[in-house]
Amino acid sequence: GNAYVAECGCEAVAHLAHLSDGRSEQLMRAGAAARIVAALEAHAGNAYVAEYGCTAISHLAHLSDGRSEQLMRAGATARIMAALEMHAGNAGVAEGGCAAIACLARGSDGRCEQLMRAGAATRIVATMEAHAGHASVAEQGCKAITVLVRESDGRRDTFKAMGAEELVGALAQRHSGDACVQEAAEAALDTMRLRLGR
Repeated sequence: GNAYVAECGCEAVAHLAHLSDGRSEQLMRAGAAARIVAALEAHAGNAYVAEYGCTAISHLAHLSDGRSEQLMRAGATARIMAALEMHAGNAGVAEGGCAAIACLARGSDGRCEQLMRAGAATRIVATMEAHAGHASVAEQGCKAITVLVRESDGRRDTFKAMGAEELVGALAQRHSGDACVQEAAEAALDTMRLRLGR
């Protein structure tokens, strides 16, 4: 297929789905999950497809267990991890990938575990390190950590062992003038410091 068509298609889905539960449901019924995952797979080397594909996944999954489950079943997890690895130097992919992980993970311990088994912790930490100067990546990375770590000492310990607590602290300091980064970093640090006993 044509990479430009895939890019435009993923971008269109991302825009249509943004902050609209109704449109997101319509898009999912029309087969958006399968099409986006297929585009990410067919054009894995294209950074624009990767960025807009991950962004589309995050917008479709936003605050919806049902859509998140459908996207995971369609293979979204593997495609997000591949995009973050293949386009490690691209800030747009980094932001979109971290946002997608956070949206898919939210509200489900099972999805959190699936994402962790697929390498989410490694990818998030590496992405935040590689794009330390990008406030939007820092913000989305912190949000992903918060969602994944919540309700699980095991996942918390995994991130802490990777140096995530120190990294988030350093990024908060680096982006001290950015209120969104400050809020996201504070939430991530609070979650990583809270031991639940389970």
